[in-house]
Amino acid sequence: MNSTTTVLPLFQEDGTPDEAPIQSPPVHLGMAAAAARLVAYRDTHNEDSEQHALLVVDCPFCHHQHIHPAGRADKPRLCLRRSRCVGRPTGVYFFPAVHQ
Repeated sequence: MNSTTTVLPLFQEDGTPDEAPIQSPPVHLGMAAAAARLVAYRDTHNEDSEQHALLVVDCPFCHHQHIHPAGRADKPRLCLRRSRCVGRPTGVYFFPAVHQ
């Protein structure tokens, strides 16, 4: 019975350096306006019976929705805000107007 054994190098033991993949520089997407709407909800984890508010933002960069806390539903924080997109971190969006 003839058999051959081949030794494979582990963790670059053969002395050849690992070539780093060529990556293009990140594209800066800049800042864009995004539509936002206010959504009221009741938190079941807390004992309070107050309604809270969330800002649901339609992201212009990744075309998903991002959710931001807005405080209590009777006095939501609707001030001018800006945030970074999670899916495309070089894009910053702001929501100047909120639809209730």
